[in-house]
Amino acid sequence: MAKPLECDGGKREEASECPGGGRFRLGALILAVTAGALAQPVPASITTVKQPGFGHAFFDAAGNAYYLDGVATAGGAQTQRGGGTCFVATGLIGSIPTPCSDATVTKVDPSGNQIWGTLLGGPTADLGTALAVDANGNVVVIGSTGGQFPTTPGAVIESSTTSKAFAARISADGSRFIYSTYLPPSVASASSVAVDTAGNAYVAGKTSTGHAFVLKLNADGTSIVYNATLGGSGADAATAITVDSSGNAFVAGQTTSSDFPVTPGALQQHLNGVQNAFLVRLDASGKIVSGTYIGGSGLESPSSIVVDTAGNIDIAGATTSLDFPATEGTMQAAAIVPAWNNAAPAGFVAQFAPDGTSLHWASYVMSSDFVGYPGVAYDSGVSAIAATSTGDIYVSGLTGPGFPVTLTAPEICFQGTRNRTNAFLARLNSRGELLDATNIGDSAAGDVYFAGGILPLGDGSALVAWRAAGDELVSKVQFGSGGWAAPACLSTDILNAATQAGTFGIAPGELVTLTGYGIGPDAGAVYQPDAQGNISTSLAGVQVFFDGVPAPVLYAQSRQINAVAPAAFPGKSVHVTTIYNNQQFGGAVGDVSFGSPGIFRLQIGKSAEAVALNEDGSINGRSNPAERGSVVTVWGTGYGLTNPSCSPGELNIPTAVPLSAGITPIILGDAVPTPIALESVPLDVQYAGSAPGLICGIVQINFRVPQTVPPGRFFFLPWIRMVEGNTTGEIQPFLGAAIAVK
Repeated sequence: MAKPLECDGGKREEASECPGGGRFRLGALILAVTAGALAQPVPASITTVKQPGFGHAFFDAAGNAYYLDGVATAGGAQTQRGGGTCFVATGLIGSIPTPCSDATVTKVDPSGNQIWGTLLGGPTADLGTALAVDANGNVVVIGSTGGQFPTTPGAVIESSTTSKAFAARISADGSRFIYSTYLPPSVASASSVAVDTAGNAYVAGKTSTGHAFVLKLNADGTSIVYNATLGGSGADAATAITVDSSGNAFVAGQTTSSDFPVTPGALQQHLNGVQNAFLVRLDASGKIVSGTYIGGSGLESPSSIVVDTAGNIDIAGATTSLDFPATEGTMQAAAIVPAWNNAAPAGFVAQFAPDGTSLHWASYVMSSDFVGYPGVAYDSGVSAIAATSTGDIYVSGLTGPGFPVTLTAPEICFQGTRNRTNAFLARLNSRGELLDATNIGDSAAGDVYFAGGILPLGDGSALVAWRAAGDELVSKVQFGSGGWAAPACLSTDILNAATQAGTFGIAPGELVTLTGYGIGPDAGAVYQPDAQGNISTSLAGVQVFFDGVPAPVLYAQSRQINAVAPAAFPGKSVHVTTIYNNQQFGGAVGDVSFGSPGIFRLQIGKSAEAVALNEDGSINGRSNPAERGSVVTVWGTGYGLTNPSCSPGELNIPTAVPLSAGITPIILGDAVPTPIALESVPLDVQYAGSAPGLICGIVQINFRVPQTVPPGRFFFLPWIRMVEGNTTGEIQPFLGAAIAVK
């Protein structure tokens, strides 16, 4: 006899006997239980493996990573260096002799173990620039050579005294060269390579005459199927290439040519600005099928391209344009210039229809435009792209605080102490809408220098390669699903409130920003001063403590808190904790510094224009530029204390007060926006000190606009110097702002 079923408190032998639709209720119960079983929350996770290689990673379908660096292993195709002596310029002592470099290829398994490694090179300097892995695991590598490169018998160009580039195909086990050949002398540099299902290699780069090219090399390296030049009257370069199953090549690059070969019906028929990206499709014989510009009034440079399973063409890269043709409804339809960037929104991703000329959608991607300190290079914009079998798209690159990380992220908080950049991995759907995004970083390692190389995996996760503190790393990223959400957290960085960067420590009295998730109310709350103008140490349930000492709170929201640092610190570092609704978060850590200068911007997130007044007291801007030779006033924070000092949480006194003795602000001016202005000239600073009537910690600087600068956008950098006894220190953030000059 069947077990009685509950029917509104009564019992019936069968569900059909239940009044009011008992069977429906039973079905609903079954559906609810089934749905619960199918949609169990899957927590987000990230697992990182250190790599023995160096540089950007290239993945094969099995998750093995390939690097253009590393060490040769026994049984490799070439285990002995090519020999030769090269000379390296050192500056002060001139050039010194050193062994010439060889190109190198290494293969690393998903666990981080090197499988094999081989050298490629002769007695001159050789360098690999890109590689691709074919369906059988063979590796095609391209690069530059100084000559005397070791080629294989029957290669299309066995010998040359004028060629500057090479291509080689290495067997899957790394034990032999299937071919090794020079590329034609017309090739100045080879930057990207793709391989089709037949093993043909497609090489893209720049010619010796300054134009883009695509060269198709057959599978055994014995003949060139075609060598097509793409360009006009300006400078052109191909920077990314991919190929579909029919042998059509899709090449992306950058051009300054107003007569680049675009085709009828193309998205963009004319050059817009100085340098735009281009997208060209070539058929299997090398004939141009379609070509279009894509870009705004700034500069574009593509880094990556992929064709998805539907035949759509996805490209990504960097842009400085505030009018890039982004489309509504995508991840980021409007340009954002974050405070930690000097001038640009930096990243973009776009999808074209299979015809190569019709735009499906395009989006900005908030990423770094910081190219590095002297001797340390960083990626800018979006540096890698990959497509899944379902049409989703992954992009990666470098970013800073405020990236639109989703609640599904394994690292929702900014990762790093004293960091300028994290890596990011974002997943978009086939319409360009953001699905998932996460930070990727390491609080102990510091800055992330690049993120490049993505491999979507069949289980919904993805591999992404990145570098921090000199280590090459590969992370397996699994976004949360089924209702899983990231827990509340406080990021480990303490940021300058003007620049949103935390690289140079915390100055006494500095206005700072803390980031995280769940550290404040969903709706932002702004401080309200009391009758004396003082700022409370509690706002909307949020408190901030520096080494246990409460700090004035200026703004509180779930993902951001602004506060005022103390006027003095007991040690060389400081620990910050926060409390929100009686829950404590911590702790962020920062070095104590005499200065960490930053300049406030007028339209946060829209441009690098400073909050500035012209000499007549009017607001500076493109429609109201400053006269050359006039004095402009700007405001910043992170310049240390004044003499006499004010108290954090109070207002500056109504009269001007200079900075503390020994602290000298330096304003460097440059006519073009560059993060490394080594040749910029110090400007005439008329005054630097308290900003009368504003919050203690805000500094006012008056400087004279040089008579010699050209009209337009004038970019400047704030540095700071301290002299104490026989000790001199200088802080050089390489992060500035701009004013408009008549």
